[in-house]
Amino acid sequence: MPTRVGWYFALILAALFGIAVKFDNQSAFMMLFILVAVGLIAMVYTHNNVIGLSIGSHPSKSVFLGNAAIFPITLSNPSGKPRHAVWLIAGGFHQLSTLGGGDQQTIEVRLPTVQRGLFPCEPVNLSSLYPIGIFFCWTKRFVSDERCLVYPQPLDLVPFPEDGSNNGKEEANANVRLGAEDYAGMKNYQDGDRMRDIHWPSLAKTNKLVSIQYENHSNSSVNLSWFNLPVSLSTEDRLSQLCYWVINAEKNGQRYQLEMPNHTIEFDKGMNHYHACLRVLALWSDNTDVSGEEDHG
Repeated sequence: MPTRVGWYFALILAALFGIAVKFDNQSAFMMLFILVAVGLIAMVYTHNNVIGLSIGSHPSKSVFLGNAAIFPITLSNPSGKPRHAVWLIAGGFHQLSTLGGGDQQTIEVRLPTVQRGLFPCEPVNLSSLYPIGIFFCWTKRFVSDERCLVYPQPLDLVPFPEDGSNNGKEEANANVRLGAEDYAGMKNYQDGDRMRDIHWPSLAKTNKLVSIQYENHSNSSVNLSWFNLPVSLSTEDRLSQLCYWVINAEKNGQRYQLEMPNHTIEFDKGMNHYHACLRVLALWSDNTDVSGEEDHG
């Protein structure tokens, strides 16, 4: 389809045609034929710049509400001809890409999250104005099956509950100060990691956030219960508070249990337990049992 510039280009051609016919001007006829030829060639190039490209999707990592959901989308150019100035459009996300012959490129589509739960990727289109911007060509919509699991937004509204060993949170923090945590390796940074655990030299070398992982020898445990929250809190505030507690319990190296109406995750700790608890909070519904839902995070 013609762009706005393309319609202006068509008006110029119509004006040239009128001048050439009325005044029988050979120069006007020559210019008209040259511009028509340019327009036809541009139409073919615009179409060929998009046709034959393939789109693929990859699993999305879980995020907290308020952060952007990231969907990796792969563009592949199986032909030997380069593709210039191809727009990838998904909802409000736009990115311009250039693919060489046989190239493949992964683009992270970032979409804002507005509610917890499973967040689908917006349909993806490829389009192009190449080479001179007078025609616009686009592809069919690509609908990804991937969904991003959006955890509740962590909110600190209620004091952290005391643990079940009568030692309290203060002892867990004291264990950290006394060296009860032993170095256990490195891990990718995750929301909720302590600032003092970030390995800054790795950030300078690789431009990626990496956290120091510790093994905590504290035996304290804590019950994170829906029923211990004030009745004045709304459902979403309760879920946000429990999310904050889960993050802090995992940071402190405590064993913790998540107690919800009709659903309880028993005492444990570690990243699998951590994500299992957050998943329950993300998919929680008063009328739905989330224990069998699929997690794409």
